Amino acid sequence: MKKFFLVSMTFLALLGCSSDDYDSTDDDPGDDDPTPPQVSTVQLRNDATFGNILTDKEGFSLYFFSFDSMGDSNCTDGCVDAWPIFYEADLILDNGLDAADFGTITRSDGEMQTTYKGWPLYLFANDASASDVSGDGANDVWYVAKPDYSIMMVQAQLVGRDSEGNEINLTDTYEPGDAQTFYMTDAEGNTLYRFINDTNGVNNFTNEDFSNDAVWPIFEETLQNIPSILNESDFGSIDVFGRQQLTYKGWPLYYFGQDAQRGDNFGVGFPAAGIWPIVNPDTEVAPEAEPNAVRLQNDATFGNILTNSDGFSLYFFSLDSKGDSNCVDGCLNAWPIFYEADLTLDNGLDADDFGTITRSDGEMQTTYKGWPLYLFANDAAEGDVNGDGAGDVWFVAKPDYSVMMVQAQLVGRDSEGNETNLTDTYEPGDAQTFYMTDAEGNTLYRFVNDTNGVNNFTADDFSNNGVWPIFEEELENVPSILETSDFGSIDVFGRQQLTYKGWPLYYFGQDAQRGDNFGVGFPVAGVWPIVNPDTEVAPDAGGGSKVYEVTNQGASAYILSGEGLNNAINPDLTLKRGETYEFNINAPGHPFIIKSVQSTGTGNAYNDGVTNNGEASGTVTFTVPNDAPDTLFYNCEFHSPMTGTLTIVD
Repeated sequence: MKKFFLVSMTFLALLGCSSDDYDSTDDDPGDDDPTPPQVSTVQLRNDATFGNILTDKEGFSLYFFSFDSMGDSNCTDGCVDAWPIFYEADLILDNGLDAADFGTITRSDGEMQTTYKGWPLYLFANDASASDVSGDGANDVWYVAKPDYSIMMVQAQLVGRDSEGNEINLTDTYEPGDAQTFYMTDAEGNTLYRFINDTNGVNNFTNEDFSNDAVWPIFEETLQNIPSILNESDFGSIDVFGRQQLTYKGWPLYYFGQDAQRGDNFGVGFPAAGIWPIVNPDTEVAPEAEPNAVRLQNDATFGNILTNSDGFSLYFFSLDSKGDSNCVDGCLNAWPIFYEADLTLDNGLDADDFGTITRSDGEMQTTYKGWPLYLFANDAAEGDVNGDGAGDVWFVAKPDYSVMMVQAQLVGRDSEGNETNLTDTYEPGDAQTFYMTDAEGNTLYRFVNDTNGVNNFTADDFSNNGVWPIFEEELENVPSILETSDFGSIDVFGRQQLTYKGWPLYYFGQDAQRGDNFGVGFPVAGVWPIVNPDTEVAPDAGGGSKVYEVTNQGASAYILSGEGLNNAINPDLTLKRGETYEFNINAPGHPFIIKSVQSTGTGNAYNDGVTNNGEASGTVTFTVPNDAPDTLFYNCEFHSPMTGTLTIVD
């Protein structure tokens, strides 16, 4: 190689002499001696095995030495005989090389040496020709110089620094001692680490907001080329809260924030030796993670569902609307409680949605969005979902229900604040009623004066939305007892309100706790009913309400006009189920009451679908329920002659 170099220099010298003899006055173009093309002192050559590599101006391969992690040359004395140093005072670079990546060091022997990305550059004495790359992999510490390594391998003394700032030399077993350890860095010689609490493909250190990333920054690198001692198949990439982290044998890779200089490896001692080891080809494959206590599994029928660590489905119980467990005693034989003290969660689950309750029997139980969680004894294998829909009160636990079904006592609160237990017909009484809530157990209502897809309550400035807030929810999933086709959405002055069977859905502003259903009694019972699968489709608004004008003839009769009547005295009326009727009352002192019994007084008032029952000067609205009796009556509260029969038909 040296002979080749001398010949080249002689040739260049001869070229220089011929240029001195050039006579600028010679007009013979045949005597022109053009300036020789400029030769790059560092060239970029494509090698069939290694891809792009750096070479000197004669095309001989250049190399990195793993011992040079700090940027100083550790190839001295006899080493230089085999690995001659490379130095060019005047760098001329091929296209594709950046001058900012090159530098110069003064070696310990006083010689100058060119560096690339901080790595001193060498030739190899045993490369006999310009195409040779014989030095790559020599003793696992010499690697051909490439411009696009993603990582490098180095050999150096580990110097740990603990949480108190104390430094100590460590061996590759992280015991005190002097030893050279083989490990991985990035392309610029910055040490890479793994975290012993991580598992295969899982970063268990980095916070979602990256607030601790400065301590152990994730290694974000798109893998390009690696030293020949490494296998590309050992590398991968994981998503860490929207950012990509490179992995090696499943281990997520990190920097240490206190490694200020290339070649520093203080992280091996922080906070104590061995918690953040280096990585190299001897590193074992990262262990698989233990299944989380609550997993998110995709079921072919139900989509994403919650399971325990063994893959058994978890369930909600409709009777638990208030967040306490109502499955006790023998119920637990079929529906064992689920409880995990140390809760670990699959990605996609939020720890804020989980909680713990102490049950009435003293046992602990895990909750999700306030719903106590259960297993089902008849699920025989992982993946079974046999408990969903049992008794129409058990539903597989899903993270994305938009609504839920509950069963509870209705407790109405009227406009005076009086509370009364109500049945599903909104009469006083004790009974369990089946109805719809949001995903967190907050009761949903409809307004009897609404029509199909029409909100007739909310003001255009939402000034009354605090009393009956609209239910704004984008429908995702519903319990299996419900049909998604029954749901819809309407625009309410620029906001979207969910509907069920055409009925716009609302909350009640005075329902302060999950499970409250005080709205069924406000302002009087039945004006704001609950909704469930038995709810009839909302009446269409197209035909409008049928309107009657009501006055009085002393205390002897009501006088009705409208809908074919003209001053009729106490007429009997035929009303149709599902339709709405308005009675505009102008009979001061004679309250107009729709009743189930033909009598005076306020007893036996029929309030299902009725608004302002008992009005004397105002509008009584009656949307006839589909389960209304065949015969009802209207009566004056005080005068028995003022009465008529209401015949209810389909």
